[in-house]
Amino acid sequence: MSESGLQALVEDAAALRKLIGRRVSYMGQSYEIIDLLIEDDLLILSGDEGADVQEDSYGRAHRLVPHQHNLRFRDADGHVTHVWEELIFLDGPLNA
Repeated sequence: MSESGLQALVEDAAALRKLIGRRVSYMGQSYEIIDLLIEDDLLILSGDEGADVQEDSYGRAHRLVPHQHNLRFRDADGHVTHVWEELIFLDGPLNA
């Protein structure tokens, strides 16, 4: 997708929400986009492999959860970040 197409995407909340559930490759591993925090400009990925220990409200190790990445999809000025260059959509091109 072109730079202008990506910019239009990050400015369209409805189009961004359609990414939830799509499978991607990031840093050589498979993930699913599980959430989108538009106010914080974050794309949340959940991994197929690996796990992290999640702490309870007291900071004690509580349970294993899938490995996650919180990726900033636009900068403070509203421009696309480099993360789009690192994501490979496994179910087809982004503009499909």
